[in-house]
Amino acid sequence: MSLRFRPHHFLCALCFQGRGYSPAFVANFQNIMQTLNSNQGENASIEVIDHTDSICNPCPNRTHKTCTSEEKIQTLDQSHTAALDFQPGDVITWEHAKKRIAERLTLETFHRICSPCRWKDLGICENVLTRFLLPASGSERHK
Repeated sequence: MSLRFRPHHFLCALCFQGRGYSPAFVANFQNIMQTLNSNQGENASIEVIDHTDSICNPCPNRTHKTCTSEEKIQTLDQSHTAALDFQPGDVITWEHAKKRIAERLTLETFHRICSPCRWKDLGICENVLTRFLLPASGSERHK
């Protein structure tokens, strides 16, 4: 499976809990995560792109290479690029992406870069990230 992610989708993938915009969207995302969580998943290569990607393909909000909420999505991508350094054109393994997130992300940064996202208010991402970041750097990462 050839994977392509917009910059903000690295955190979305890390935090995915089986919810989404439509049944087809969820099934596609579950398939992607099954690949990333497999024995070979850590070595899966992901190309960073600046338009709709592997996760977006079946999304009902997708129109060709853009989203019906493209302005908001661009804001998310720009803030994630600045915080996590996922640059369009990069090719990165899932293992390296998770290490980069663990090294660069704090909960404070998460709240800032994900503020426009409607999924953030559900608390799912914060719960996942709290567990993910805690072993990496201890309780100071919660700040």
